[in-house]
Amino acid sequence: MIKHTKKLLTQVLKIAFSAGIIYWLVSSGKLNFAALRALLSPGPAALALSLVLFNLFFASERWRVLIRTQNLDAEAWPVFKLSLIGIFFNFAMPGGVGGDVIKAYYFARQYPGSKVVAITSVLMDRILGLFAMVLMALFVMIYDMNHITHIKSLMTLFWFILALTIAFVIGFALVFSSQIYKTRVLFKLFSKIPLSEKLIKLYESMHLYGKQRNRIAWVILLSLLAQICAVVFLYLVGLMAGFSDISAKTYFLVAPLGFMATAIPISPAGVGVGQAAFYFLFNIYTGKTSEVGPTTITAFQVGTFIVSLLGAFFYLRFKETGTKGVEQFTKA
Repeated sequence: MIKHTKKLLTQVLKIAFSAGIIYWLVSSGKLNFAALRALLSPGPAALALSLVLFNLFFASERWRVLIRTQNLDAEAWPVFKLSLIGIFFNFAMPGGVGGDVIKAYYFARQYPGSKVVAITSVLMDRILGLFAMVLMALFVMIYDMNHITHIKSLMTLFWFILALTIAFVIGFALVFSSQIYKTRVLFKLFSKIPLSEKLIKLYESMHLYGKQRNRIAWVILLSLLAQICAVVFLYLVGLMAGFSDISAKTYFLVAPLGFMATAIPISPAGVGVGQAAFYFLFNIYTGKTSEVGPTTITAFQVGTFIVSLLGAFFYLRFKETGTKGVEQFTKA
């Protein structure tokens, strides 16, 4: 009873936090929904939803490549349906059970005996997706270094992104290295901390990904393609909303950093957090106050929610629904 009450309270707090940020942005004039009216006509709406669909499809294919790395013959359409279910639950269940856990649970149901693969593939999918965001931000900042060096806050951000990139590379080297695996040093380290057996199983499964470097490179490429679709979406929305003075390279820098902020699980699907993050990032990079950040990310989140309703349809087609099985899945 206490546990369920705590989960409910956590959900309420997350929703309240998200609603509070949206209210502040709207009441202070930083988020203008009127600017989104240009998307309501059939042509722009179809283009916008197509870009969202491609964004989610490339992300789904990224996960599928990781699954196939573990010698499971997963097909594109079933995996895409599971990905849409996960996206829907990012909006529908902002509590402790996120969309990633939901799609991993249903994948394990469809492929008996694949629970470890389901968990590690979802985890690697998140990690490599985040790494691709960091890489895109770093490359764009290097490309626009003349602008970056003139703004202290951007230089601080550049050093942070560079440090984060190095940390990722070191982490991958440790996990994927065959030499380190043979020394068993990480096994000895994990054996001294809580949940050692689960951590060791997780490490062993993640280590297998390093044996297929070509597929890892393909996963990163798919991540970049997914990001490009999202950036193009944001850029077109910005143009239609009247923000024609902001260059495309600005979107390519702000978008990955903004999406990194929305990945933090403190609000449903990043709603609210994304608006605030995009608002401040655009203002820092352009040097002027603008509504472009909250306006474009709101459009993207609305488009993602509309497409994710397909996930709700696929979810309802499963005979056994509910979260009880998911809770058991996460505990086992």
